Amino acid sequence: MSSLNPLETPDDHLRRCWRQQSCSPCLSENACSWCPFTQSCTPNTHPLPLLAPISQPDICPHWSERWEVRTQPLGCNISAITALSILLSILSTILLGLLAWTTTVAYRRLRRAEWDWTRASIPFNQPQSWTKWHSTSGRSRWASSAAPSSSPEEQQPLLNSQWDNVYRG
Repeated sequence: MSSLNPLETPDDHLRRCWRQQSCSPCLSENACSWCPFTQSCTPNTHPLPLLAPISQPDICPHWSERWEVRTQPLGCNISAITALSILLSILSTILLGLLAWTTTVAYRRLRRAEWDWTRASIPFNQPQSWTKWHSTSGRSRWASSAAPSSSPEEQQPLLNSQWDNVYRG
């Protein structure tokens, strides 16, 4: 593997890379990348060679193979777009899993907080006639099981008229 000489001019760097005629020898040169469509070895001085197509749109001789460039350390069989797609897929999967886990934990905590609130709402001095009522949704409430007591005034008709005897009899 040749070392990149600080005294090397850009033209010398281009000639050093350009003389390579296949992918493996090209990638064995320091700071060179392989463009598969044009079968050319080009200089790549980007600090992270995989991301060179972002800042150097003319890294390959033909514009359409910009993202198909082969770089070190991935080798000749993986292009930049394939590696970035894999990386993005893995990160998206991790992020989606983390979001699902966070949602589940938050939902469980909210359900627990709702249950604690229901238990806290039980009166301390509850009458004997109160029972715990369970709904189909799983929520519990306290309610009176006995019918409300009514006074004799409430049982008398509201309108006292001559027609009361007709309807009753």
